[in-house]
Amino acid sequence: MNQFSLIHILSFTVLPAGLFAALFFLLKDKSDKMKQNVLFGICCFNIVLYLVYKVYQAFFYDGYDFVLVYNLPLHFCNLNLIILLPLAVITRNKILMAYQVYFGTLLSLLALFAIDPSFRGEPFFEFSCIVYYYYHSMLMVMPFTFLAFKMFRPSFNIMWQPVVMLIALTALAHVINIVFRITGIAEHANYFFTFGLDGDPFTDIFKKIVPYNFLYLIPAIITIFIPYITFITLPYYFRKKAV
Repeated sequence: MNQFSLIHILSFTVLPAGLFAALFFLLKDKSDKMKQNVLFGICCFNIVLYLVYKVYQAFFYDGYDFVLVYNLPLHFCNLNLIILLPLAVITRNKILMAYQVYFGTLLSLLALFAIDPSFRGEPFFEFSCIVYYYYHSMLMVMPFTFLAFKMFRPSFNIMWQPVVMLIALTALAHVINIVFRITGIAEHANYFFTFGLDGDPFTDIFKKIVPYNFLYLIPAIITIFIPYITFITLPYYFRKKAV
């Protein structure tokens, strides 16, 4: 798939919008418990689909050089899909839900927008590409259902905890990358892309600003995440003030 082709543009616009609309109209008149159960059921389905997707890449997909150590579920979106999003749904924990709303939505959108290098040039209607776009779309859509169904309300009081959580997870991923590289287990380990991502316009820009691995993410937090978090939270802040 070519970046910014018509199919690519539709994949990060129409596909997520369609999934959100389907979920919203399916669940809007259901009880809170039913909404939670359905969303958790989707999480379980996504986990199974992700495992099938990895088995397919390992044994049946010629377009991808599958190496297990580079395919551990340690990237942001994989960790989100398998562990953090299901936990957020089943526990209704405010910090986990805030993490999904503030970071899960934006980072999954960036993954859809930028295209993983493994899929550039691959046909969209190939199983791996379809699954990649589906599960990243769901990672963006499901946190918005938290807002639509009033399962979570953004607040400046809770804003800093998911920021700390993201920084801690990214730092841990960077340590894992360094250990894998030093020991020779995986010489190009790059979970959470703490070493940057060649050819990606976003990481290239920030690495020019701060030309150091891991630390280059600081301007990303300042210039992208903080404004985005503020944009998401402000309407709820003003609504609360008006009451």
